Amino acid sequence: MSTIVVETPDVVGERMAGPAIRAWHLAHELAAVAPTSLVAKLEGTPLHAGAVTLIPRGSSDAARAMRNAEVLVGQPARGFRKWRRAQHVAFDMFDPTVLELRELYGGAPSLRQRVHLAAEWSRLCYALEMADLLICAAPQQKKFYAQLQSSDAPWIEVPFGVDLAETRACEKPKDNVVIWGGGVWAWLDPNTAIEAVHRVNASGIRCKLLFLGRARPNRDLIDRRRDDRFEQLLDASGPDVSANPEWVPYRERLSWLRSGKVAIMLHRPTPEAEFSIRTRLFDAIAAGVPVVATEKGFAADLVAREGLGIVVPPGDAAAVAAALRRLLTDDVFHASCVQSLERLRPRYSWEVVARPLVEAVRRWLKQS
Repeated sequence: MSTIVVETPDVVGERMAGPAIRAWHLAHELAAVAPTSLVAKLEGTPLHAGAVTLIPRGSSDAARAMRNAEVLVGQPARGFRKWRRAQHVAFDMFDPTVLELRELYGGAPSLRQRVHLAAEWSRLCYALEMADLLICAAPQQKKFYAQLQSSDAPWIEVPFGVDLAETRACEKPKDNVVIWGGGVWAWLDPNTAIEAVHRVNASGIRCKLLFLGRARPNRDLIDRRRDDRFEQLLDASGPDVSANPEWVPYRERLSWLRSGKVAIMLHRPTPEAEFSIRTRLFDAIAAGVPVVATEKGFAADLVAREGLGIVVPPGDAAAVAAALRRLLTDDVFHASCVQSLERLRPRYSWEVVARPLVEAVRRWLKQS
């Protein structure tokens, strides 16, 4: 029987997005402390789980494991709760879902959308009231959630991480490929990326923009996260822009990124941007690919502070085009960004970033 259960509402398998990747690695770090299970939607070809036991979400085995575990770690999601008074529960608040939904649903949400948003707010408030430990991914997130917190549960900071076993030295890409490394959700800004690439090509510098995947691994979330306007935009973009039809398999994502010379992640100026962490940044750190990022938020601050690339104003296609031109043509500057990425990488290994959670769980288990 597992002493620790990590739970995610996302899909764990051959193709994984940020929440599943985070749960996967946190479970493996905690498995060094005590027997650990990961409860998730299991789809596709399973990854080798090693010391972690995988349990299908929604199954009787999952309910039994969560009820009997001494420690539960998970996001505020349907079905994730404290089952027994003696349990220790850590809520991972890294994904500001309520802010994402506000951007997705706009100013006039339907009845169904209002019900969904109310349910997410309810889960958030439950987590802030019932948690024994609260996990944020960046200081800004704690400031946001602390306004709503109704308990005295302590906070720890666990940003996203990098699997150092996946990193390796690579030859510099020969082609000018710009990689958009994640989804195209409503709060992001693929339009400006496409316009900037067109401007770079019009200036005489040949480059291509590649979106690594259109369809999210978790099919249940496609309707609420995918921006269908992107399909129309893509159809009108011409040969300089392309997109993989399916989400890139987890074990292949860094190979795709390494084929590019620049990673790009742009967002619109919304509250979501201020409190997000941008998990795709950490793939760029792992792959050693310089970044162009929209200002505001954890990722942009890190890019600017550590010299990982160039930060640009929101919606400014001319500034994005200028940033791309510099990274595509200035080999000295590009190399300095790569060196900064490689220097920073060990600081964000999963072993390092998960340490506050591992230490907290170890203390709980000693007290049991």
